[in-house]
Amino acid sequence: MKDGEILKVIKERRSIRKYANKEVKKQSIEKLIEAARWSPSGGNLQPYIIKAVRGEKACKVTTFSPGIYGDPPVILVFCIDEKQFKEKGGDEPIKYMDIAVAAQNVCLEATNINLGTCFSRSFNKEAVKKILDIEEKLEPELLVTVGHPDKIPSPPEKKSLDELLEWVDWDE
Repeated sequence: MKDGEILKVIKERRSIRKYANKEVKKQSIEKLIEAARWSPSGGNLQPYIIKAVRGEKACKVTTFSPGIYGDPPVILVFCIDEKQFKEKGGDEPIKYMDIAVAAQNVCLEATNINLGTCFSRSFNKEAVKKILDIEEKLEPELLVTVGHPDKIPSPPEKKSLDELLEWVDWDE
């Protein structure tokens, strides 16, 4: 891997809210889930299941998700396996960090393979559980839309390194 390749993908990633009317191949979704699978996980608990949803069910999910605009071709529903998490004695905040890191890996790999994504935590959990017939032990916590971007927005303004970084006990 060449120097700067990962940073290039990180800088190119955008929140896509409008997708082209183009199918997302199953193999592409498998690549995204493979990226999630290799994300770090506290205690290696990997307390989540990811449901890939498209078609009529995805349309129904969007009606209960004010954070999602339009009709994304695919919605990845990140669910915590509460039973597994409790059995393995996981620390409560870790499950959310694990999902966030896995979802970030998904978004970066999507950018890498020319797909767009957008996170959403603004949705009715009970409605999503009912629409997707999600079993009781699973709790949907995060939605990630996936598709071919209709338009890629300009990069948002970011803080400078000086605003973000404080050096502690570093000699010049």
